[in-house]
Amino acid sequence: MSYYDALKVKWATLSGATADKLAAINAATVAGPAQDVTVEAVAGQLLLNGVYPTLSTFAAGTANGNATHDAALQAAKVLMAWVTVPNAPSIKMSDPTVYATVAGMAAAIVTQETASSGSTGFTAIFSAKLLALAATTLPWATAPVSLGGGGLGGAVSQNDLDAAGGLV
Repeated sequence: MSYYDALKVKWATLSGATADKLAAINAATVAGPAQDVTVEAVAGQLLLNGVYPTLSTFAAGTANGNATHDAALQAAKVLMAWVTVPNAPSIKMSDPTVYATVAGMAAAIVTQETASSGSTGFTAIFSAKLLALAATTLPWATAPVSLGGGGLGGAVSQNDLDAAGGLV
């Protein structure tokens, strides 16, 4: 793969004058790798979105033999333990296994909320907000090609356009 292949492909999707395309491509971003999330940020989301009281009450409950309920209960207990333990370390969301585990816990709680509205307060919208705490974005130009970026050393310039074969 040539150094400028990703630029050529992305450039072909843009319209307008060269200056407009340069501005657009240099403003473009791609999703970056997940970052670790502080427990304080999780607690803040729970509190600011009004989820904390309902989820805390749900987590204090007991298993009832219903698989959906019990999976959500286990996940809620872990989540509430994280946010109530003093000096808890950051949640290592940058580790794909940890991210998948947290996403699975959130999905279990959302499934319970869907089955019994108001039981956890933890909706799909809130789940997305919680997982978004780990999200990062990178400039398209410098993001690795493996992440959907251009893999370049910096912002795209006229020199890059010329080197890529005279893109206009």
